[in-house]
Amino acid sequence: MLINQASVVANSRQVTQLGHSQEDGKGLESGIVSQKFIIQTSGNLSGKVDIPPNKSHSFRALVMAGLADGTSRIIHPAESNDWMLATEAFEMFGAVVTPHKDNVWEVQGNGGRLTVPDDIIHCGNSGIFMRFTTAIASLGTGYTVLTGDESLRKIRPVGPIVDGLNQLGATAACTRGGAFAPVMVKGPLKGGRAEIEGRDSQFVSSLLIAASRAEGEAELVVNNPGERPWVDVTLYWLDLMGIKYGNENYCRYRLGGNEKWDGFEYRVPLDWSAALYPVLAALVTEGSEIRISGMNFDDPQGDKEVLDVFRAMGGDARVEDGTVIARSSKLRGIEVDCNNFIDQLPLMAVAGCFAEGETRIVNAGVCREKECDRIAISAEILGGMGADIEQTDDGLVVRNSRLKGIEFDSHNDHRMVMAMSVAAMAAEGSTTIRHCDCVRKTFPRFVEQMAAVGAEIQKKG
Repeated sequence: MLINQASVVANSRQVTQLGHSQEDGKGLESGIVSQKFIIQTSGNLSGKVDIPPNKSHSFRALVMAGLADGTSRIIHPAESNDWMLATEAFEMFGAVVTPHKDNVWEVQGNGGRLTVPDDIIHCGNSGIFMRFTTAIASLGTGYTVLTGDESLRKIRPVGPIVDGLNQLGATAACTRGGAFAPVMVKGPLKGGRAEIEGRDSQFVSSLLIAASRAEGEAELVVNNPGERPWVDVTLYWLDLMGIKYGNENYCRYRLGGNEKWDGFEYRVPLDWSAALYPVLAALVTEGSEIRISGMNFDDPQGDKEVLDVFRAMGGDARVEDGTVIARSSKLRGIEVDCNNFIDQLPLMAVAGCFAEGETRIVNAGVCREKECDRIAISAEILGGMGADIEQTDDGLVVRNSRLKGIEFDSHNDHRMVMAMSVAAMAAEGSTTIRHCDCVRKTFPRFVEQMAAVGAEIQKKG
């Protein structure tokens, strides 16, 4: 099946295998000194920023290729430590994953017939990897054990997926009780009816993919469905593979089970999440204009909605001939329902600091279960920089503030690093962010790209 006719481009597997190092949280736990970003007040940013490929599409492409009948080619995926660990996991499940030059990966699928892994699967710092792979493991007939870094063992739950798998006839348990890794899974996934909590889209997405390969029909009932655009990304992939399903307003899904699909070729689109950091940097620094080309405006990634939010705040963020152009602007505070672009809560908090009046960020409670508690940590860091900011149960209230540079820790959260780097560019003085290796997860060349357009940012260590 040919999904995308685009020719092969980009770079090959020239990615360092980080293993279980700083990027997956081990560095923080063992006290290893890691990379720092040092940012000075910046202005007059000008030029074009190149955006990396999207991580979520990359991982879904790998999952679908790993379960396909035949060979797939994934062009220009988001290579990172998460990607490397995930390719190893699918080889443990019986797929064959081969990197080629120009960042093309060939995957010989296992046809949904999983081998039993001969070792524990370590998911590093990746919630999507842990959750999707937990569900996929239910398609095997032997035991699979998965674990991850401290955030996966203590902050980001896998319990709703475990509950769903047990209701659909598999055997799954969090080995320490509760809702967190380590987790043990044994198939086969038989089908039937499951009812789960859906505030986090990954709970739903992982079970939808696994249930499509279940032995029989499956019905998935979802309470409190959230992050709907990210469920849409998964439904987009089900459509690409020709998988039949029913969707009743994101609250109930029906799948026939025993679905099969052939290998495919797919070029991964650019990442809307990554694009928003340079956009806001242009909006909040003086005399700036940044251009971003190559974005897919038809892609279901929910983060592209943030452009509309910036415009509603008075931001000059326009699209001309397919290019996003962002210019220095005077922002005003508004209320922002963040659920459709939940990963951007830290960035919206930064925007609120430079907006006249008050910005209220709501419907973002799931942010407390990411790499860190992004609501609390955003309030802590920005408050330390001088922001007038307070937490609510499901978000933040931010008022126009004058920020000053400080030194703080990233909490090993790539989105905190990039959002707070933007805050630092518009703050007075110097800011130092510790433990910044984690940006390799989604924007490996963030510093280089921002420095190229004039930002005063550098790496140390």
